[in-house]
Order: sequence, then structure tokens, then C-alpha cells
Amino acid sequence: MKRFDALAPALRVFANSEAFRIDREHQRLLLAEGGPLDYEVLILATGSEARIPPSLWLSRPHFLTLNNLGDLLTLRRRREKMLAAGRKPHWAVIGGGLIGCELASDLHKAGDEVTIFHREARLIELQLTEVQSQALDAHFAAVGVRRRYNEDVRRIHSGVVLTGHDEIGPFDGVIVSTGFAPRVALAKEAGLAAARGIVVNGYLRTADPSIYAVGDVAEVDGRLYPFVSPIRSQALWLAEHLERRTTGAWTPPPFKPVIKIHGFKVPEAAASQAA
Repeated sequence: MKRFDALAPALRVFANSEAFRIDREHQRLLLAEGGPLDYEVLILATGSEARIPPSLWLSRPHFLTLNNLGDLLTLRRRREKMLAAGRKPHWAVIGGGLIGCELASDLHKAGDEVTIFHREARLIELQLTEVQSQALDAHFAAVGVRRRYNEDVRRIHSGVVLTGHDEIGPFDGVIVSTGFAPRVALAKEAGLAAARGIVVNGYLRTADPSIYAVGDVAEVDGRLYPFVSPIRSQALWLAEHLERRTTGAWTPPPFKPVIKIHGFKVPEAAASQAA
């Protein structure tokens, strides 16, 4: 475990250190290496991991995810190996939501072939209107990104995608991009309420008055806010709240997810903020 105490006078950073248990009774955080650390206030910002549909868990050795730097490096190494062998990669991207479409766009921009498999009837259905989804479909069709809709992917093996309709492939690689799963295990083991995320009130506080949650993992009044703007707002608000410089509850800022698809501009219309 490494400590970096010189970053700021009152800041201690423990790198390569895993928190594995919260001792709420004694207000201590237990670490896998070193510790324990006593706390007066504990803020859980454990983020999220790639969501894998239950039907695909048995196929886990046969696909990639993209949720952190390690995932990205693995993807790059596999791609570089194929290019070095003189083969243009053809990827299957499972999931036509925001992240899946952005990933497909990036891979296509890099010169690869891409096929998107989506369970729904249109792309990015949580953020785009039907007209906007149609415009995105037309854009992908024009640049050569293949789309397969209403596909229930049940298994992946050796680059072949098995759906409820057929077996498609083989592909050079399969990347599952079907959303995110907040990391709630630490909180649940400590007896804190968790639904999709760690349940907090409008003050970002759990049922334990000394424990707060922010970011992807915080479920505020039944809703998650997994976007940069509201997460930054939560962090700034909580800092003021803990310093007793504000008394009101956190209010979500107006925000609209930015969709980063190369060469595509979302047609003018009010996009949903569903998360």
C-alpha cells in the first residue's frame, strides 16, 4: 500500500488499497492491506462496473467489456495483434445504448468493421427520441456500421454470437456493452440499503448518518445520475454541506447527456434525461 501525503496538507491517498469491510459500530474502514482507518464521516464513491446480462455469465471468457483502463489496454493489445497479422478486425458490440454506440463509432473511426446487436427496436432509446434514433441508424448505415435490432443474445463462444434467431459470426472479438452496475457490495455487507445503487436521501446520506454516497453508485430518491455534470454537482454540494456552508438538499442540475458519435449531430429535439 502506497501513501501520497504531499498532494495537499490535509489529504492522505492510499494507492493500491482495497476497502473490504465497513465497521459501522466502531466507525472504522477495514482495508485488505494495512488499516483499519477510523472515520467520522465516510463517503462511498465506489462507482460502477460493466453490467453483464445473467444469460451471458457462462460466456464470460469469450467476450470483452470496456469499463476501465485495464479493459482498454486489453482491447488495444488484441486489436494490435490482429493488425500485425494483416487482418482488419470485425467486432461485435453487444448493446446499442449510449456507450455501445460510442464504442462502435470509435472502432469504426479507427478503421475496423463493427456490427451492433441491440435488444431494443432502436438505438440509444433512453436518451433519444424515435426520430433521433432513426437519424442515428441512417448515419451508421451510411458509414457502414451494421445494426441488428430486437436481438436477444443468449450465448457467445469463439467469436460466434448466438441469439434467439440465429448464430452470427465468427467475429474477431465481441464486446459486451449493456450498461453499468453500481458497486454496492461494500455497502450491502455493512447493512446499508441498496436497490440499483446505494440508497441515499436528498442530502446524499444513507440511513447511517455518518455515511454518504456520491456518483454512479448513489441512488437519490430512487434515481441514478451516472453523468459527469450531476456527479460533479454532487461532489461540490457535499463538500459545502460537510463544511456547513449550505443547509438545503442537493438539487440535480439541468443536464443533457453528450452523445459522441463521429460525424453525427443529434437532430434538434428535447432528449430524455433517463438514466
